[in-house]
Amino acid sequence: MTVAEVQAAALTLGVTVIVTTAVLQVSRRWRVVDVPNERSAHSRPTPTAGGIGISAGMAAGLLLAPVPVAWRQALLVALAILLVAAVDDLGRPLSVGRKLLLQLVAAAGWVLLAPATPVQLTGDWVLAPGPLVAAITVGWLMWLMNVFNFMDGIDGFTVTQTAAMGLAMALLLASTDSSLQTTPIILIAACLGFALFNAPPARLFMGDVGSLSLGFLLGTITLAVSGEGIPLWLSALPLSAYLVDTTYTMARRWLQGENVMRAHDQHLYQRLVQAGWSHLQVDAVALVVTGLFSAAAVFALDDDRILSGCCAATAMVLLGYGLWWKESRARA
Repeated sequence: MTVAEVQAAALTLGVTVIVTTAVLQVSRRWRVVDVPNERSAHSRPTPTAGGIGISAGMAAGLLLAPVPVAWRQALLVALAILLVAAVDDLGRPLSVGRKLLLQLVAAAGWVLLAPATPVQLTGDWVLAPGPLVAAITVGWLMWLMNVFNFMDGIDGFTVTQTAAMGLAMALLLASTDSSLQTTPIILIAACLGFALFNAPPARLFMGDVGSLSLGFLLGTITLAVSGEGIPLWLSALPLSAYLVDTTYTMARRWLQGENVMRAHDQHLYQRLVQAGWSHLQVDAVALVVTGLFSAAAVFALDDDRILSGCCAATAMVLLGYGLWWKESRARA
C-alpha cells in the first residue's frame, strides 16, 4: 500500500467510527430503534441508521484517495443520493417503489457522471461503452443494492462479508495498473470501523442506507475490475454466496406466488439462526465460503486452474448443502 492509500484508509476508519458513535448516541437519545418482530433475528430493540457512519467514512476516504476526479465525483453524488434511505431507517418508512426509484437515480447518476468504460463479460466478449453497457450497469448496480439489503439481517454478517469481498477486489485490482486500487481499501476500512458497533451482539444496525451504499460501491468496483480486462464473471465470483442465496430464495418465493419484495426470513443465514446457530457461527461459516470463492477468483487470475477449481468446488458444495438443508427443513 502507498502512503496515500494508508492515509485514505485511516481517514475512512476514523470518520466511520466517529460518525457512527454520534449516530448511536443520537439514536438512543431519540429512541430511534428497530423493534423486533416475528421475522427478526434479534430479541431487543436496537438503534439503526448506522449506515450513515459508513457512508460518511467512505465519502471522507474518497476525498483523500488518489483516484480519478470523475470517478470520485460520481461516487460522492451516488452516496449522497443514497443517504435519502436514512429516512426509512429513522422511522419514516419508504415504500418499495420509492426505494427502487432512489436506487435507479443513484445508478443512473453514476452512469452519467463516471468515466465510460467497457465491460468484459468473458475473455473475448467485450462490450464497448454505449446504451447496452449503460443498461447493464444500471441493472447490475440496482441488483447488488437489493442483494445487500436482503442479506443484511444478522449481527456482523454484512460487514464481514463485504470486507472479505473487498479484499478480493483489492487483490484483483492489484494485478492491474488501475488508478482505482484505493477504492476497495476504503470499502474495507469502512466495514472494519462499523464492525466495532455491529459485531455480535450488535449495538447498532447499518439499516438501508448502509446496505445500499455498500452494495453500490462494491458493484462499481466489480465494474472497475472488468474495465481492466478481467471478465465480469471473475470479478463477481467473490460475491457468489450472496448472489446464489438471494437469487435462489427470490426465485423460489416467486414460483410459490409470494411477493418477492416483501420482508421475509427464508434466506439460508436466517434459517441457520432459527435452527439454533449463533450469529457469530453463521458469520464464520459464511466467511469461509466467501473466502473460498474469493480465493478461486484470485487463483483463476493467476491461471492456476487446479487450485481455483478446488476452491470454487468446495465453496459450491458447502453452499449447495446449505440450500439442500434449508429445503429439507422447510418440508419437515
